[in-house]
Amino acid sequence: MDAGFESGQAYGKSLRTVKSCVGSTWCRFGVQDSVAMAIRLELRYRGLRSPHKLKMGVSGCARECAEARGKDVGVIATADGWNLYVGGNGGSTPAHAQLLAKDLDDETLIRYIDRYFMYYIRTADRLQRTARWQEELDGGIRHVEDVVVHDSLGIAADLEAAMAKHVDTYVDEWAETLRDPDRLRRFRSFVNAPGQVDDSITLVPDERGQMRPATAEEKRSRLIATTIPVRSAGPAAGEPTESRV
Repeated sequence: MDAGFESGQAYGKSLRTVKSCVGSTWCRFGVQDSVAMAIRLELRYRGLRSPHKLKMGVSGCARECAEARGKDVGVIATADGWNLYVGGNGGSTPAHAQLLAKDLDDETLIRYIDRYFMYYIRTADRLQRTARWQEELDGGIRHVEDVVVHDSLGIAADLEAAMAKHVDTYVDEWAETLRDPDRLRRFRSFVNAPGQVDDSITLVPDERGQMRPATAEEKRSRLIATTIPVRSAGPAAGEPTESRV
């Protein structure tokens, strides 16, 4: 936090990642600066609460090294701007993102993504990915195009305003918690014994030497007793000793 790093959102129903190729800055095939666009998108949509996780990708050309069409929102560069794809995902039921609009300038691209995300957030079921949401919409991708691009419902300005409010009020929640003693008090094992440690939690080092909770198998494989009990009287000659661990 002091070095300027923000906490990740890898565990939230929110924006997870924005994957990018190296773009026109480093790649001879790149036609747009995909790295700069990916950073812009991440900074804009970080922390955005949604029905399910959101993943984005930005490719600097049609070779698609960022795999943008496998993301909830994918952006692929063209010689004239950006093509916007929506509703893709991987997982057990993968879906290719579908083309929503093509050859967009930067500002129009951002405006359409704002509208798309907010329309999805307001109408999708809880834990419903964008691909499944689009499949169940009456009209599918054509309906999404009518709402997002052509403003058929007359709500585009409202959707954009809602996203602008999110951007303007974003804070790093974990950093805020570390600064707030009242919030920090919630992170304790026992409410009525704040100084007591939960002995049921066992930590083990991972492959990088960082501590993490032990798995059930790791807990079972650990020695239960660390001492060997000894009888008060020695065994008779020839009688085997007894010990346990």
